[in-house]
Parts: sequence; C-alpha cells; structure tokens
Amino acid sequence: MRVLATAVCGSDKHIYQWDASMAGMVEPPRVYGHEFCGEIVAFGPGGKRPHLEQGQYVSAEMHVTCGACRPCRTGRRHICENTKILGVHADGCFAQYVVVPAFNVVPLDRTMIPPKVGAFLDALGNAVHTTQVADLSGKSVAVLGYGPIGAMCAEIARISGAARIAITEVNGLAAAHARRWARARGLSQVSVLEIPRTKDPLGSLREATGGGADVVLELSGAEPSINLALAAARPGAVLSMLGIPRDKAVTIRDYTNDFVFKGLTIHAIIGRRVFDTWIKMIDLFRAGLDVEDLVTNEFEGLEAFHEAMELLDDRRAMKVVFYPNGKP
Repeated sequence: MRVLATAVCGSDKHIYQWDASMAGMVEPPRVYGHEFCGEIVAFGPGGKRPHLEQGQYVSAEMHVTCGACRPCRTGRRHICENTKILGVHADGCFAQYVVVPAFNVVPLDRTMIPPKVGAFLDALGNAVHTTQVADLSGKSVAVLGYGPIGAMCAEIARISGAARIAITEVNGLAAAHARRWARARGLSQVSVLEIPRTKDPLGSLREATGGGADVVLELSGAEPSINLALAAARPGAVLSMLGIPRDKAVTIRDYTNDFVFKGLTIHAIIGRRVFDTWIKMIDLFRAGLDVEDLVTNEFEGLEAFHEAMELLDDRRAMKVVFYPNGKP
C-alpha cells in the first residue's frame, strides 16, 4: 500500500525514548510506525480478496495474529499468543509504502474518514476498545490522562451519552485542550481537573462524577493516576486500563479497600478486537464521532520527524500526522 498519511502513537514515543516497557520488544534496525491509511497498489501471491481492489482507500490492523493459538481460535485474536506488531516486530508505515497481510486490510469510506483522520485509526481503535468494555450511556465516566487517546475516549463518551465526564490531566496545555473541546461542543456535563492545581484530586474527582465514577478509563499509565483510578471508582465500577507505565512495576497503595472490597471489574486493554473494534469504530463515525480537531500538526514527508517528537514530548501537540508522499 502507498501510505497517504501516518501518525505517531504513544508506543512510538516509548520506542523513541527507549523506555523499558518497549525496548525489550524492538530489535533495530526497524521501520517504525503502525498508524496509517493508504491506497492498495499491488497484491502479493495469494493476496487478492473479493472485497479488495487496486487503488482502494484502506487502513489496516497492524497486529498480525497466528490464527492457530487458543485465543485466536476462541475469537480473541487481539491477545494472540504469537502476535507480531508491524512497526515493532517487523517493518511498519513510517515510509512511502507498507506491506500488510490482506486479512488485516480494512476498507474505508474517504468521504466519511479523510486521510487526516484515517492516519490514526489504530489509536482510535484503542480508544474504542477501551470504551467498549462498558455501557457508557447515562454513566459517570472518568477519563484519566488527556493525551490523544484520552481525548478520543472523552469524545466517544460524549457520543455514547455519558451523563458526566470528568477529565484529569497533569499537563496544563493538555488540560486547556480538554476545556476547548468541551466548549466547542457545548458540553455542560464535563469537568476538567488539572491535578497540580487541584488541592484534593480524589475528592474533586468524586464530586465531579457524582460520588464516584461508574466507569474509569485510565490512559496515562502513571502510578499516581492508577491509584487515583482505583480510589475514585464507585463500588461495583468498571475500570478500563490502557496506559503503559514507563517502568515495569507499579505500587498499589490500598489494594484491599480500593479494589477487592469495592468489587471492581478491571479490564486490561491491548490493541483492538479483530475486527469487532474496527466495525464499532466505523459505526461511531456514522453516528457523528468527530476527532479531526485532535490533529494539531501536519507535515509533508517524514523529514521533520524529530521536530514532531519534540512537539509531542512537550505536549505542544496532540496528534501529529505525516504525509510521506505529499499531502493528498
């Protein structure tokens, strides 16, 4: 496929910074990147499929699964025991062209999902998977960490009919983006808590969610945020954990009272359910999901990659999109 647009994922940042959580998974040299949209230019031997044709606008699931292990054979390919991630274990899409198994290719409607948005469906799929574990309609939802995926989760909570949405963020620029998002959509049910300026984060979060969150979406992976997620959850709540810590270990402050005695349900989120999440994501676009304003920076080619990473590190950017073959 010819890559029309590609975006930087949080895991790409972990690789770029050589964090312990990702360093052991990668063997350089490697073409990184696993978020993209493009056009089919050629089929390899046996690659042709009835629903795919040359020139077609597509994206792809970049987790390549074996189809033979127990999870794969029981409909849970997203936790395949032999997963190979393109852009991590094999070459990815920070390039002009990318090769992907035909099974993984997802056709797109360009009028509904332009390349600017098609560039990061992989990440949006993570957000959809994170929010799919619970019914958000009429619920109080806490979104911990307003990076790009946290922003996507908040938008999904909005369109899913959440009664309250409380957002926590430690970075002032990201918190300001969250407030702009809420104002732009006229959302009175949204509270944004900038943690360093909040004297009582736990009390404030409980108040913002009406006594405790029914659903907690933890996107940061930071130890304080994980403990806040547990403490702010209402008894019987659902926690959806996507954030990846910089280090391998985290400490839970009060495992007994904040987890066991509350009867919480915790879901660990990895990737996207193949292909349930993709179908749900496309249906959400049809229902009015709007994430285009998350793209804060666009670049022709890939030459400005280091500049883009600095913008992301400083939190001056939300979602960065590259056009390796020129802006379409």
